[in-house]
Amino acid sequence: RGIAVISDLVLNHTSDQNPWFTDSLAGTGHEDWYIWSATNPGYGGPDGQQVWHPGGKRWYYGQFGAGLPDLNLRNPAVTAEMEAVARFWITTVGFDGFRLDAIKHLIEDGQTQVNTPETHAWLQAFRTTLHDTAPNALLVGEVYDLAEAVAPYVPEDVDMAFDFGLAQATIDSIRRGDAGPLNGAFAEDARLFLPDEGASFLTNHDQSRIASQLREDPAALRLAAGLLFTDARTPFVYYGEEIGLTGEKPDEEIRTPLAWTGQAPAAGFTTGTPWESLAPGWETRNVAAEAADPTSLLSAYRDLIRLHDGHRALWAGSIEPLRASDSAVAAWLRVGQGEQLAVVANLSEQPVTGATLDLDRGPLCGESTARVLYQGGVADPGGVALTPAAIDADGGFRNWTPLTVLPARSITVISLGG
Repeated sequence: RGIAVISDLVLNHTSDQNPWFTDSLAGTGHEDWYIWSATNPGYGGPDGQQVWHPGGKRWYYGQFGAGLPDLNLRNPAVTAEMEAVARFWITTVGFDGFRLDAIKHLIEDGQTQVNTPETHAWLQAFRTTLHDTAPNALLVGEVYDLAEAVAPYVPEDVDMAFDFGLAQATIDSIRRGDAGPLNGAFAEDARLFLPDEGASFLTNHDQSRIASQLREDPAALRLAAGLLFTDARTPFVYYGEEIGLTGEKPDEEIRTPLAWTGQAPAAGFTTGTPWESLAPGWETRNVAAEAADPTSLLSAYRDLIRLHDGHRALWAGSIEPLRASDSAVAAWLRVGQGEQLAVVANLSEQPVTGATLDLDRGPLCGESTARVLYQGGVADPGGVALTPAAIDADGGFRNWTPLTVLPARSITVISLGG
């Protein structure tokens, strides 16, 4: 089908049922493949959790619990094995890259347990080795941390990293109906990252689902999807977000089966017994039902994907924040590849009238025209009256009111022709 596939790759730890660990525990092999201490060092992890666990007469380090002992990546044999594992999936199976799990935890330095210099050095060597085998293999890093800590991982350690700050800001802005968090995240990203270094998302397998966080509000979920596909990062969708799948912690309830149909007992997910029950509402919240409904959340996602893929400025262009007169409005330009697009989002639950936009200095030139490419849940809507921006000598504009009224919880994408 011409689809590139990247897989999760866990470099930091294994199961305690892995033969490497059972050998190491018994002293029958793989002796230095894990991190052992003759006595309990007595300190906890970054979040105060227990990280040292009893194993026979010794103690072993496991950042994520006793069942997930950390590998000793200081051991060259372990590093060589993990490189071989990666090569296998790339060369034998044919994967196109990896999402690298929990990479800030790879190598500890005593009680300094995250983001150590040795971790960065190890990743840089790993990336070089993998790219020697497959130059185009994509490495996406999961660094669950503040942007200041994430930035040093790109582009030397990994090709791009998940933007946790932007994800949280997106949710916060929608909840509050206030562009402040989103504008703050954009400013921070502009200072720390290049556009192609970031991977954007709404939620992932470690977080309560976006539909639950936004109380299953259809307009808010469409708005969140619109923000995801129009910012300057590479968008990632956690399965089920596109149909409004719900779920809150614990982990089992945010990893429930995807409902493909409305047919019992397993909604097309399997002919066997799924490991978890289906999430509530599966009878109508399923792929078949939503694919047949042009007003569904799934249809909105499909429209946004087509919009994103059909306009190069949305996936290969720069981003220029715009200053809005109303705190409920977030706006920015996407410029590149011969296109100039303005994105205007009303984050509030009420329509906004007469909002103006300013750009002090920008990449625009000449007289502009304006055409709506997307608004709310409608791709290429007709009959939307627009006022073109008056471009000044600095490539910007003042007091531009593109639309008299911005609908509640809406996102509008406008093509600015020259």
